[in-house]
Amino acid sequence: MAAQRPFIVIVPGASHSPAAYGYLSHLLQLAGYPVWSGLLHSVGNGNFTAEDDANVHGSVAVAGLGKTERAAQGKKGVIRQIYISAFLPKGGDGQSVLGAFGGKYPPHIREDLPANLLRCDDRVAPLYQDVTPEGLRDVVAVAAMAQGIASFNSPVPRATWDSEQYKGRIAFIRTLNDAAVPLHVQQMMIEGTGVEWKVKDIESGHSPQFSQPEKLSAILVELAKEFEALEG
Repeated sequence: MAAQRPFIVIVPGASHSPAAYGYLSHLLQLAGYPVWSGLLHSVGNGNFTAEDDANVHGSVAVAGLGKTERAAQGKKGVIRQIYISAFLPKGGDGQSVLGAFGGKYPPHIREDLPANLLRCDDRVAPLYQDVTPEGLRDVVAVAAMAQGIASFNSPVPRATWDSEQYKGRIAFIRTLNDAAVPLHVQQMMIEGTGVEWKVKDIESGHSPQFSQPEKLSAILVELAKEFEALEG
């Protein structure tokens, strides 16, 4: 009997729902990997706390769920973490994501304080500039939602990507033409962690799940197989 494939859990990026990863999920399932995703509390919602959400702090959400920790309970656990052009705050020091980047939001983001939300009025330029055809680009831009302010200005809990549980089991996919999180910023974050990452590159803007879904799926499957080999 063939070994059971690991389950892939997709944590949506800021302002996105699981629907944004529907086609990518389909491709991963065709490759033999079961996939699950969920709508995060911070997306389109200003009434939440950072502790309730995994959007910026996805690494925090798997605390206590590592393979060894779960095996002690007779359960299966998280065996790897893969990030796609994502923020990598270490956390645990009382600082927020906003504070870690100098206290200023990127120019495409504005605060809507009455609603306790962050909004992006022109979403195409920073997020979807390479999405084609134009009709698809317009649809995904309209479908993106506002982001809860607390996910960026609340203290970041301690991340897990540098824990012993995930040593040699973390990967970062760099989006080379990213207008929202430029390549040099991605590289700065990777180097700032002080730990070793498996780094892959994709020739895309910030949202390869729309602009390069087949290539992104292939990279994720490649990483999954490499990590599966570590399991023996």
